Formats: sequence, C-alpha cells, structure tokens
Amino acid sequence: MTSYIDLSKLPDPNIIESLSFEAIYKARKARFIELAPDYAQALELESDPLTVWLQVESYQELLLRQRINQAAQSNLLAFAKGADLEHLGAFYGVERVTNEQDDDYRQRIRNNTIASSTAGSAEHYRNHAINAAPSEIADVSVISKEGGKVIVTVLAKQALDDTTLGETPQPQDAPPSKTTVERVKDKVLDDGVKMLTDSVTVQPADMKMVDIEADIYLQPNTSAEVFNELEQLLRDAWRNEAKLDWDLAPSWISAQLHKSGISQVEIKKPDGLINITPEQCAVPGDIKLTLCVR
Repeated sequence: MTSYIDLSKLPDPNIIESLSFEAIYKARKARFIELAPDYAQALELESDPLTVWLQVESYQELLLRQRINQAAQSNLLAFAKGADLEHLGAFYGVERVTNEQDDDYRQRIRNNTIASSTAGSAEHYRNHAINAAPSEIADVSVISKEGGKVIVTVLAKQALDDTTLGETPQPQDAPPSKTTVERVKDKVLDDGVKMLTDSVTVQPADMKMVDIEADIYLQPNTSAEVFNELEQLLRDAWRNEAKLDWDLAPSWISAQLHKSGISQVEIKKPDGLINITPEQCAVPGDIKLTLCVR
C-alpha cells in the first residue's frame, strides 16, 4: 500500500502562534509603565482600576489572537473542518459526498492532489478507485507489475465491519461488497482513467482470518466486567486500525487487551508477526480470551 504522510504528526506551522494570557498581560503592563512610570506602584495592586483594565484588554487581545490562529488553521488541510474543509475541497475540485467524515474527505483531497500530476501511477489509480465510492471504501492498494499489469485491491467498509465486529460475514460476491468493487472497476477501467497500455484488474481484498488466544490476569479487586468487555474492545480497535498491507503483531494485540485493571496479558496465538500483503487485510478469526487466576 502506498505510504502517506500522517498530517497529525506534522510540526505545528509557524503561522500558528503559541498564546499566553500572562505573557500578553506582562508585555502590556511593561509598555504602560514605560509610557507612564508614575503609575507603576498602582499597577502592583490587583484591585486598582488600571490593573483590571489592563487585564481585560489583555484578555481581549488573547481572544483576537486565538481567532487569528483559527482563521489560519481553517486554510490548512491538516486543520480545516466542516465548511472550511469543503471550501478547500472545492479549490482542488473534490466535493464531499453525503455523510463523509472530515478525516476521510481530507484524505481524498490530498490523494486527488497527488494523483492529478501522476497519471498512470499507483496514486492515480488509487485516487480514482476511492472516488468511485468514498463512503463505502476503507482502503485501496495498487500494485504495478511487469508488462503494464495493474492490480487494484478494494477493501470495502462493509466487509471490514462484518469480519472485525463479530457480525455475520457476507459472501465476497454479495452486496454491498460486490457493488463497491464493481463501482471501482467501472471507474478505473473508464477510458478517461485507465492508461492505454495498462491491463487493470480490480479485486476484493483477501480477508485473512487470524485466530486470537490470550490469557488474561486481572489486578486485585478488579470487576469481572472489565474482562467481559475485552473482546469487543479488541474488535473495535481492530476495525479502526485494519488496512491492506497492515502486519499484525502480537504486541499490538497485547496493547489493546492491556486496559485499566489488567495486570498481565499472555498472547498464545498468534505466536509471531503475521505478514500481510497489499492484497490482504488481517481480520479476527476465533477469539479465545481466558480469565486466569494466579
């Protein structure tokens, strides 16, 4: 799967100012004393009207600077939300679809920007694949092989929900997964998208079931309810994390199970790193959690 910059891990932009009421008040007070030194003693009294006035003015300046920060952030892809994000999307020619969350929409805007200048690349096909049904797709991978062969793998949100959240899995050829894959196929095989020399195959993700077995030890006086909630907590975390080409490590499973009130987690299965290809997605198979007593 294509590697993407995590916008949330970028350093704070220089245009965003760190704000402190105390720093603003101190600067205003020093400037006032510089211009009117006779009032220096009065400003040492918290109850003096001049002190109160300077504090009020300093707070107003703090609010103004905060508003300027917010205005600057609304023009940055990493920070823009709601209608501000939609205006950014309009600038780049990407419209929000119904019920699309900000994070998903933000990623599509970024993908579109990358793909617009790299026709025929993996980013090009991935962007068009996601845009075929953005509200239904969890992930897309694109593999370019020799001879112009391109494999587009689609991970549908419904298929991911079915297999990670403990619901009854749907067959790979049943709606909505097939509908999603077919929409992607129609999109990427369109003459305006597919490169003339490419042979493109669109396929659903191979859901690789991984059995989980772990021994759980509770801390003293911890309610058994904590243990009873662990499986669903693991499934929820898995649903949020799972992508194509995402390797599953026992340490990740242990971290999800080691919640407040848990003293120890011993992972029995899997016994090592589960390597996942760009055409696969690791999903939970049988989950067996055993409550143990020392």
